[in-house]
Amino acid sequence: MKPRKPNSYHQDIQRQPLKKFQQKSPYQNNSQTKTTSWSGVTEWYDDYLKDEDNYQHKVIVPNLLRLLNIKNSDHLLDLGCGQGFFIEKILEDYPQVQIDGIDLADKLLKIAADKFSLNKNIKLVHADASNLTYLKDKSINKVYSVLALQNMNDVDAVMKEIGRVLKNNGRCLFVINHPSFRIPKESDWKFDSTLHKQGRVIFNYMSDKKYVIDMNPGRRAMGEKTEETISFHHPLQFFSKIFNKHNFAISRIEEWISHKKSEEGGRQKAEDDARKEIPMFMCLELVLIAK
Repeated sequence: MKPRKPNSYHQDIQRQPLKKFQQKSPYQNNSQTKTTSWSGVTEWYDDYLKDEDNYQHKVIVPNLLRLLNIKNSDHLLDLGCGQGFFIEKILEDYPQVQIDGIDLADKLLKIAADKFSLNKNIKLVHADASNLTYLKDKSINKVYSVLALQNMNDVDAVMKEIGRVLKNNGRCLFVINHPSFRIPKESDWKFDSTLHKQGRVIFNYMSDKKYVIDMNPGRRAMGEKTEETISFHHPLQFFSKIFNKHNFAISRIEEWISHKKSEEGGRQKAEDDARKEIPMFMCLELVLIAK
C-alpha cells in the first residue's frame, strides 16, 4: 500500500536556537513566540511545490498575481512565506519589487535564504505574524498570505499587526481553504448512487475548532513515524468581524475551483461536475480604511 499524501503542512514545534547564516543571506531571526510552524514537514512540502500540476502552480499563482496587480515600486509582505515559492513567482515578472517574507519555519526559511541570497530587495525574517516588531508603522502597501491564515492561532493579533504596518488604503489578500466546504475532519466528498451526483457533506461549520492532523496516515498504519500539524477552522463571519474590528473592509471575495480531472470511469462526469461547482479555495481581498 502506498503512503497517502499529506493534506496539511503545519506542525506545533518547540522553538530551537537558529544557526547564523552567511553575511549575504537575507534571513533574520525575529521570532519571539512559539506557535505553529512548517519546519517538521520541510522536505515533503518543498518536494510538493516542485510538482507543476499542483494547486499552487495551476490555481493560486495566476489568480494571486492577477489580484495583487503588482508595481515594481511596491513593498510587499508575504505572511507565511515558507521556502519562498510565491516570492520566486512574483520575481519572475517583477524583478525590482521589494518583498519581506516572514515565517516560523526556520528550515523552510533557510531554503528561501539560499534562493535569494544575492537579491537585496528580499528580506526574510523568522517571526510570528502577530509580532512584526521589525517593521515600521505604515511601511508596507500590499500584504498577501497563501494557505497560512488557517494555521495562525491568533487571527485577531495578526490583523492588528497588519493594520499597523500597512499603509492607509493598502490592500491585503488572504488565500485560504474554503471555510464552508473544506473543513478538516468535518467535510468530505459523497457520491449519491441514485442521483449519480457527487456533492460535499459538511458535519460542522459554525464552531471554531483546532485540529491536529496526521500528515501521512498511510505511513502511520504501517507503524512508521509521521508528523502532525495544526490547523484551525473558523466560519466566514469570524473573519468578517475581526477584519471590521481592525478597520479593514472586504473589497472582494473570490472562490477558486480545482483544475483536476478524474480518470475515465462511471463517476468521472459526476466528480468533474462537482469540482466545477464546489470551490476549493477562497480569496479575501481587504482594504485598510484610514481612521
